[in-house]
Amino acid sequence: MKAAKRLILQGLLITFAPLTATSGELLSVVNDTLAHDAELSAANTEMAIGREEVPIARAALLPRLDGGWGRTYNQIKTDNLPTARYWQNGWMITLTQPVFDWERWVALRQASIASAKAELEYASAWQALVLRSANAYFDLLAASQEQSRASEYLRAVSEQHTLTVKLQAGGEATVIDVQEALSRLSEARLRQQDALRTLDSRERALKALTGREVMSPPRISLGRTKPWLKAKSLQQWVRQAESHSYPVQLGTLEVRNASEDSEKARAQRYPVVSLSASHAPSGAASGYSEPTTTNSAMLTISAPFFTGGGNRARLRQAMAGEEKAEYLLQGATRKSAADTREYFQRFNWARERSQTLGDIVRLNESSLEATRKGYLAGSRTNLDVLRAQEVVFASRGEQAKAHYEMLSTYLALKAEVASLSLGDIQLLDNWLTADVPTN
Repeated sequence: MKAAKRLILQGLLITFAPLTATSGELLSVVNDTLAHDAELSAANTEMAIGREEVPIARAALLPRLDGGWGRTYNQIKTDNLPTARYWQNGWMITLTQPVFDWERWVALRQASIASAKAELEYASAWQALVLRSANAYFDLLAASQEQSRASEYLRAVSEQHTLTVKLQAGGEATVIDVQEALSRLSEARLRQQDALRTLDSRERALKALTGREVMSPPRISLGRTKPWLKAKSLQQWVRQAESHSYPVQLGTLEVRNASEDSEKARAQRYPVVSLSASHAPSGAASGYSEPTTTNSAMLTISAPFFTGGGNRARLRQAMAGEEKAEYLLQGATRKSAADTREYFQRFNWARERSQTLGDIVRLNESSLEATRKGYLAGSRTNLDVLRAQEVVFASRGEQAKAHYEMLSTYLALKAEVASLSLGDIQLLDNWLTADVPTN
């Protein structure tokens, strides 16, 4: 019977031995998501729309040449004379050129702001999608590892239950021991079912992002060198967030645009100067006159004298909008700084927690081994072994959770300062799949 115990316990040792890491596809998942996402494609189109604002606004400041042709039917009635009816053909070409229109110049500056804003919004959407797809992949990794752990735990508990039944048949275990093992076996089966459902959900979520089937990745080693922070100081990250985060950059553009709205409101008080010229040849009037050509040129100056207080109201409205934009920028700056501090602390906490849990896992594995030996020697009970297995399973799950939280917050920290790139994803993918630690 002791020989049977040793064989089963050797199988348990193999079951709980850590696996090595193999290749992954984080970068491939991110690239496929970027190519498949319809909202990002729409944002790209919106960026193309925004770029056309500048040439449209510039066109309002350039000369405009219009041409036309017409055929006119005329009827002239004169007392005591026959009625004259005739057709007359003519064409005209007109040139107009704004000489001074400050509101149009302000509109050109606002068009540049709108174009820059569209590009920033696309960059923000691109980065958010990279972060979302990476997190979805981490969720799949975690779910895959959880399913593996659940299967390992089920196998270990099943073997322990089989051993307990054999021992009970030989009189070395009680009915209570068998019932305890059976209870843990039912719980382990339920955990495996939950893990399989979670894994299936994560696979479907990733398929929705990438548009393809993503295979459940193999187990990733949790004992590697952790990702590094290029800036060692929290204040460096905070300063970068306060000046470069996408909400801050967009808020800055909103302040500039609101300032231009105020300038546009002031421009409505200024005179508008424009130049126009036309050339209009007309055909002969059915023999009653010779063909005529009319040439004209005109410089016009128009200025508002009284608008019923509308201009003043629009100026006050624009200045209030400018103040509102400044407050929103202030709020976005504070939020970016606060979020950066939070991600920085969460990253360090998760890193320390992952390292500490790694030590705890090793201690729990040693404790499990000692408990098994004690069980063979008769100094430990079947329940002690089951509890030790449960502790090892739970600590490994917590370690994996901290590990992937560390990776997620690392990327979130990079995104918060608008510096997340595919290069970061490539480095992290290499780190996940390398056979040696990253320096």
